[in-house]
Amino acid sequence: MYKKDIWQIIPGLEIHGKPAPYWVLNERAIRATAWIMFAIWFFTVLTILYTQNYFLLHIVVPVFFADFLLKVLVWPKYSPFSFLGKLLVSKQKPEYVWAVQKRFAWALWLLMSWSVIIIAIIYDIHSFLPLTLCSICLLFMWMESALGICVGCKIYGYLLKKWILKTPEHRPACPGGACSLK
Repeated sequence: MYKKDIWQIIPGLEIHGKPAPYWVLNERAIRATAWIMFAIWFFTVLTILYTQNYFLLHIVVPVFFADFLLKVLVWPKYSPFSFLGKLLVSKQKPEYVWAVQKRFAWALWLLMSWSVIIIAIIYDIHSFLPLTLCSICLLFMWMESALGICVGCKIYGYLLKKWILKTPEHRPACPGGACSLK
């Protein structure tokens, strides 16, 4: 059984034949976590669409916000969804990727969930706007879990290539090469 943590620096780790002396994440655990969150989100959006009852939104969005907040500001291993994702893939060999672009993606989802909290919960606006934001998150979670495409990682890679973000000291190992530098 592989008991590696979800976010760590592993001495001597090499990814694609190159040293990886930076924070890494288990991509398999991240994808499993995205699938769990996608399933909850999908059920929530369908429930809202069919019942026009926004009660579930008032529970799920703050829970997701708290989860993303833990991932971005504290540590992913303290996130309940990350724990479940890690548990689902605990018997599989870890597939490590650079942690920085994932943290960037989680910060984007944190911003989107905060926007839904303000719009739908604080201002009590129940229209196409919060459901559109939820649908965008739903699409991105599906892309992460089913296709292995991290939209936040792609955005991060674009910002690196355009020199909007500082180029890192080491060439990053990204899922699918989404933010690799040439």
